[in-house]
Amino acid sequence: MMVKKLFFIFSILLFFVSGVWADETKFEASIPKQVIKGQSFQVTYTVINGSGQDLRVPDFQGCKLLYGPGVTQGSQIVSVNGRTTSQTEESYTYTLRAIQEGTFRIGAATIKINGKQYSTSPVSLQILPPDKQAGNTGNNPDVAATSSSDPEVFARLILSNTHVYEQQAIVASIKLYSRTQISGSGNYQDPTFEGFAVQEIDLKNISVDLENYQGKNYQVAVVRKYLLFPQHAGNLKITSGKYDLIIPVPRKVQGIFGPTVIYSDVTKTVSTQAATINVMPLPAGKPATYMGAVGEFSLTSTINREKLKTNDAVTIKLVLKGKGNVKFTKTPEVKFPEDFEVYDPKIDVQISGLEGTKTIEYTAIARHAGDFTIAPVEFSYFDPESKSYKTTSTPVYHLKVEKGTGGGNAAISDYTDKEALKLLNQDIHFIKLGKQNLKKDQSAFYGGIGYWLWYIVPALLFIIFIIVNRKQARENANIALMKTKKANKVASRRLKQAGKYLKEHNTGMFYEEVLKAVWGYLSDKLSLPLSELTRENVASELNKYGAGDELTDRFMNILDTCEFARYAPSQSDEAMDKLYEETIDAIGKMENTVKKR
Repeated sequence: MMVKKLFFIFSILLFFVSGVWADETKFEASIPKQVIKGQSFQVTYTVINGSGQDLRVPDFQGCKLLYGPGVTQGSQIVSVNGRTTSQTEESYTYTLRAIQEGTFRIGAATIKINGKQYSTSPVSLQILPPDKQAGNTGNNPDVAATSSSDPEVFARLILSNTHVYEQQAIVASIKLYSRTQISGSGNYQDPTFEGFAVQEIDLKNISVDLENYQGKNYQVAVVRKYLLFPQHAGNLKITSGKYDLIIPVPRKVQGIFGPTVIYSDVTKTVSTQAATINVMPLPAGKPATYMGAVGEFSLTSTINREKLKTNDAVTIKLVLKGKGNVKFTKTPEVKFPEDFEVYDPKIDVQISGLEGTKTIEYTAIARHAGDFTIAPVEFSYFDPESKSYKTTSTPVYHLKVEKGTGGGNAAISDYTDKEALKLLNQDIHFIKLGKQNLKKDQSAFYGGIGYWLWYIVPALLFIIFIIVNRKQARENANIALMKTKKANKVASRRLKQAGKYLKEHNTGMFYEEVLKAVWGYLSDKLSLPLSELTRENVASELNKYGAGDELTDRFMNILDTCEFARYAPSQSDEAMDKLYEETIDAIGKMENTVKKR
């Protein structure tokens, strides 16, 4: 009896304690990627959920140790998605000073935790030169590339290459440089890439780094990134892009207790420089199997069977991997013998930046027995590095098809995708011969009410359809009206995506999506292009629609919050929830205001 009671008590304790359980043991390092010569900084090694012994740190090349290690300990309980975890932290902090310019490799640190050795990964540390005196820009040819006259904040278009072949990929990045604080952004106009196929690279997290440019150190962030594929030879122009930035400017005012400094937001427009790309035509001598690919590629294939029976399916999978214009290449084709019934291929394209994979599945059904050969698939591409055409191919496949059972009416299936069964020789039935005795069917339907309704009702429905269709055509022709009607639906789709980012705690993408939703909604609802939207004309247009000052201020606050959060992303989940609800409510009230009109 006592044993049962003890077991029951132990089960209850285990049930409650299981909700608060420590995560796995980790050993991590926190080291900045860039520092400036002469600057002091800290390197921290942290043991999570454990107690460390015998810590061994690497040599900090290019740096001088000022102090360390300083040891701190702490614990916290974290609840995420209903799962509560207890976490302890033991930190070792070293204070260093950068004394030598260059890029240095900081090796791994090691420590023993509960008798087991843990280590960090080696990292790279870049020590930048300090700022030069004003006016000393040296002979840097990049000086003319900056289109902003303000040395404190400007934007640049960075191109990976300006002399390329047709279809050769170019990475275009828009960098924002700043030596002052930026509290938000306003209207923007990206460069235009006429003559290029453009593939925007999704920047999930925008990081801020240090960069020494023209003798000064700036905080730098890549705010846009594109892959450009020139479509024809010649000098292709890239226009300048423009971006509005909100910068807090200090101003001295006389307060009750004396002079004080307040900050006023000032909007500054920065522009990227225009650029010209020299695009060369592809050299002569293209192979017959050239598929329009430029870059570096490989082609492999697999087959699911080489021995089968008639009415069985065979699948050949081609995998094209490459670094270049994978998305825009033609699809290689498998040539099956005429005795096979071939279905349309299934194509799946996965792109990650400049690299990608195109998977093509060909399925065919053998209709006759015999020995068959499937010829190799050849894929030719142009390699800009070697300036030559190259060809890769798949192996030859030999199929042995035996006669199956079930005769001509056998039901066969596609074993690769489990699609519906297909029946052979069932589409045309035998025509009955001989003299037939045909009689006229005497029906009471002819000449009755039902007979006439059979003609009148479709005619009425057709007339109604014509009237409704013409009305819909007139509305569709009014683009501004259609955008206004669909503004709420488009905004709802974006807010739904923002809600997913909210659940994933992806702060940067959440605020980006909410900002796009609000600007897009206002653009469609007010019938104003995005390029013409400003805070001033949005406020005046909202007033024309009957939106009061309170609703107008709510939209402005939402925009300000999103703009600020993009450059200061450390926002709490509670703040994100509140902004999400506030945005939905503001759009809903705007819709009610429009309906009342």
